[in-house]
Amino acid sequence: MRMATTTPATATETKQEFMTVREASTLVGMSPSSVRRVIYPILEKDTHPDRSLISPTVSEAKKLRIAGHNFAWKISKELLMRQMQSEKRTNATREKNDRKSSGDASIIDILQRELEIKNKQIEQQNDVIRGLSERVREGNILMASLQKHLALPAGNKANDDTLMTVTNEAVEQKTPKKAVQKKSFFGSLFGK
Repeated sequence: MRMATTTPATATETKQEFMTVREASTLVGMSPSSVRRVIYPILEKDTHPDRSLISPTVSEAKKLRIAGHNFAWKISKELLMRQMQSEKRTNATREKNDRKSSGDASIIDILQRELEIKNKQIEQQNDVIRGLSERVREGNILMASLQKHLALPAGNKANDDTLMTVTNEAVEQKTPKKAVQKKSFFGSLFGK
């Protein structure tokens, strides 16, 4: 049967209010393992700046181990409260960043949907442009074909005179005789 030994109050303990891991966990509403996670990194280095806030001191812990006594680590209320405030700030920052990142994620989703819509609109406009380009190409082909059919045949001067005569006769038939016989005002003044 193991007997629990108590350590005498040291000078450090009288200055600070120390409590066991269980007492500290009850006080702050944390699990005992969370309190131990605060203590153990400090215990790893004897020169840690917060080592004086853990009881027993380095020299007392060595003496107790050499003597074969069991002891419980105690944490000062000051260190516990400081760690709790630090953890609360860390949690608040983490929650804020989580909210911000979720807000950023929703903005990114909205922007991606808008980008997809714009890409679809651009593709539709490209389809319209391709269709219009095809219509212009077809129109150019038709115009070239029409120009070939209406082009004057290259030939001798007799053919050109015949064509000119036919064209003049067509113009004379369409022109009324009064308009041809009547002279313009200037033509009558200058004798033309």
